[in-house]
Amino acid sequence: MTNKINFFIALGILTLISLACSFSTANLSEIKFGKDDSASSPSTKFKPEDEIFAVTSVNNAGGKNKVKFRLLFDDVEGAKSGTVAYKAEKELEVEGSREVYFNFSVPSGIVPGSYKTEAVLLGEDGKELDRKTATFTVSGGSSSKTNKTSQTNKTTKPKKNSSDENDEEKTETQEDSSEDN
Repeated sequence: MTNKINFFIALGILTLISLACSFSTANLSEIKFGKDDSASSPSTKFKPEDEIFAVTSVNNAGGKNKVKFRLLFDDVEGAKSGTVAYKAEKELEVEGSREVYFNFSVPSGIVPGSYKTEAVLLGEDGKELDRKTATFTVSGGSSSKTNKTSQTNKTTKPKKNSSDENDEEKTETQEDSSEDN
């Protein structure tokens, strides 16, 4: 009889501990690239003058999370692979499950080559919940562009989009320009 009582006490304690711990199943969908904030015509090939959007969705999220985006050189002449390209990195606060995007353009044109975009989902406690990377290429144009380029970061903030059937929140951009010397 004592063994049964001890078993139920231990089971009760384990149940309380598991309920006290917050387990998140929040994750990111695969990154898509396109020329608009929904990547409605997905592509991985762009021209130097294109504005490029990296789009992912935060799924199974209940509270506030953060998504960190970074544009990285992958295989670009004269650039070290894995380093941040054009100072293009941004951290976005996201509430609940929704689509988020990061877009970038370089007024003098993105140097042709292969680029990688990384999206990292962080929980409210700052712990990494998921990470996705995807690559795209920029081809054409001239690599003899001016050395001084500027990049535009776009951040998201919620807005209602009347084209959504179920009035889910989408994202809207605000411009934040910086120069790369």
